[in-house]
Amino acid sequence: MAGSISLPLTVHFGLYPVANISIGTPPQPFNLKIDTGSSELWLPSRHSDICKYSDCSVNGAFDERKSETSISDDFNDEFRIHNGDNSDYTGILIQDVLTIGDGTVEDATFGLVYNAKGNPGSPGDGYNSKGTWGVSFNKAQSDQNAHPYTGVLELMVEQGLIERRAYSLWMNSREEAAGHIVFGGVDPTRYDPPLTGLPMVDMLDSKSTSYLIVQLTSLICNNCNGKSEVREESVRHAILDSGSAGIILPAKIAEKVLKDFGAITDPLFGWPLVKCDLARADASYDFHFAGQFGPKISIPISDLIRPQIPGLLFANADEACFLAVKKHGEAMIILGTTFLRSTYIVAHLDSKMIAIAQAKEGSRTFDPEVIEITGDTIPGVDTIMASIEQAKATAAAGPPRDTYADPGDDSWGFPNDYFAGKVTHNALQAAFTPPPKPKY
Repeated sequence: MAGSISLPLTVHFGLYPVANISIGTPPQPFNLKIDTGSSELWLPSRHSDICKYSDCSVNGAFDERKSETSISDDFNDEFRIHNGDNSDYTGILIQDVLTIGDGTVEDATFGLVYNAKGNPGSPGDGYNSKGTWGVSFNKAQSDQNAHPYTGVLELMVEQGLIERRAYSLWMNSREEAAGHIVFGGVDPTRYDPPLTGLPMVDMLDSKSTSYLIVQLTSLICNNCNGKSEVREESVRHAILDSGSAGIILPAKIAEKVLKDFGAITDPLFGWPLVKCDLARADASYDFHFAGQFGPKISIPISDLIRPQIPGLLFANADEACFLAVKKHGEAMIILGTTFLRSTYIVAHLDSKMIAIAQAKEGSRTFDPEVIEITGDTIPGVDTIMASIEQAKATAAAGPPRDTYADPGDDSWGFPNDYFAGKVTHNALQAAFTPPPKPKY
């Protein structure tokens, strides 16, 4: 009888959720990044060039020669995956048994990587030794491979481990750095109600649902200059992607957020730089989904600022930190782990439904209280939002939405700062003057 499988997660560097599974006979253990933005399971071969540049003993590398159940001759197909960070992984398709929590998946097909190309030195580069388990739609990246095969989530349903292609993800706070993923179930102790359903939408250039995409309808800077201010109000497609570290916004929206922080962009760094003291500001960004009656997820300023880089200072000697917000020229928004740490999500791929709620912080103790997903609905969901197209047709009958201040050109909320001889201008330099540092 189908049930659910719960896996504890470790959030590496406060960025990526990582689960431990075993592959082969006898089982070989692996730490795999859980990626809601892709669909392939891949891991490095013990004989790959990845292990020449990285310590593969930390996260595991597969030695197919030592597994009694490993099959590769039946395929003789190349495996290839190209990621959004411009890393490329190539190898072969292979088949073996997976041990996932207290469940076993027989004859699972996955990529065994021998070669990688990327930018060595960054957590997301091609020489990172950690493999990936993509838990999005099987369509998402399998088109890159000539040999069609059944994904791991589909096999879990076919082999009776879970009832539906569905799972819930809880990453917990940055301080705890430990959460869990529940395949085939929901843990109601890990979110603040309500849990609201959102229909998944198609890619902008496609008529198929390939990723976990929902409609973001506004972004509000809460308690900026002592009030709430609109940073964006329009319908935008947003990918929920645990394989991405930060939040990626279209350029016009991102520039408003960077202006809030007085952020500096420098070609030496991949992320904008801000004063570390801003993490103590009593402010947040509210992400509103599916129109005026839809759910809201609040991200505290402290979660947007990554810890200090030792020795990196602004010209005035203030400590510099990374801001986990980037701008991109495209219309698509990517909400990575910076967003997902504050969000409890349930992905029901069979029903093309996402449920979200504000996540609760919890201890590192692995003690999920699971309600199984046995049908086409998500347990605990009280409201399922209509598509924006449907909502627009009925919006006139509803009460007006909350109104927010228009910030204007000179009313932006965080301090003036200097870095590498550059200056950002801010008319309200003292709007978020941090409290004095405690004396010890």
